[in-house]
Amino acid sequence: MQQGMLSSLLLSLSLVTIPMTAPAKEMQESVVEQWLQDTQIQTKVSELLEYVVRDEVDSLKFSLNRLALPQQEVVRFRLLEKLEQQDVILTPRMALFVESQSRITPTYQVLERGEGYEFTVPAFNFPAVASRLIKRWKQDQSTLEFVLQAERKELDLSQWLTAGTSQQTQAREALLIRELDSLSPGALNALTVQLTQIDVTSWLPSTAVIARLAQVSQDQSMYDLLWRMRADYNSHAELERLAEAGDAFSLQQLMNSTVNPTLKPYAIGLLTKANPLSPEVKQFLITKMALSEEATLVARELAQQGHQSWLKELVTGNYQVKARQIEQVLQ
Repeated sequence: MQQGMLSSLLLSLSLVTIPMTAPAKEMQESVVEQWLQDTQIQTKVSELLEYVVRDEVDSLKFSLNRLALPQQEVVRFRLLEKLEQQDVILTPRMALFVESQSRITPTYQVLERGEGYEFTVPAFNFPAVASRLIKRWKQDQSTLEFVLQAERKELDLSQWLTAGTSQQTQAREALLIRELDSLSPGALNALTVQLTQIDVTSWLPSTAVIARLAQVSQDQSMYDLLWRMRADYNSHAELERLAEAGDAFSLQQLMNSTVNPTLKPYAIGLLTKANPLSPEVKQFLITKMALSEEATLVARELAQQGHQSWLKELVTGNYQVKARQIEQVLQ
């Protein structure tokens, strides 16, 4: 669906006329329950559901308005409840109808009593259900728009993520993170190149977005970008996921992440937990232990993970490592 059409529909939702309200009437909870279990109500709801499926909004409105109270309110509630429970996909016309239900004030109220207080609540709270349905529908439209733009390779990440308020940015980042794995490889690549093949200096998305892009795309350049960013919970969580995966690509990213001073101790700790250590990891750790500023850290992590025998082998063998620092760790 085109962006302009979506905007028009959402604007239409905000302009639905608020209906006239009738005086509230009290109903006992036992009576409410009887209405909710009424078989004729259930039959009528099933009939109206067919109108929803066929997108016959006028017929749906006509059938609802013909019902007398309180049947009408019970049916409104049960119908909307069914739409929510069954995750029915609303057409734009049906979304407008549901929005109109959220603006109707229920006639029947139930009196709630407690110790020292009492208040009334709707007996059949169809406006609340309608509001939840519309909230979900708007989210679905945003998701559809995102996927279509991404698949057409028309999504400008910088513009899309920075336009609007900080709350809108957070919502879009959450949407991107949630929907990335539904994109085709081509659409995913069109997003990653906007960050890896262009000189990005004035703007970067959050580490949560970068980590998810790296994870889904398995793009070396995306991981390199993540390790250059300021370390936080998201980068640490990705290190843990990579360590758990344990394949050659994941281990390589763990090794690469040590370029980040904050991530280095944690990454080395994760690398040393493997038993046995892969040849590639061993060679990487040997290279680190050849540096005086890194040897003690690496040797300590290896010793804590039970690799003392390998450390002794490095000290006594013909390896280019800082033997004295390793020996101090082994003492």
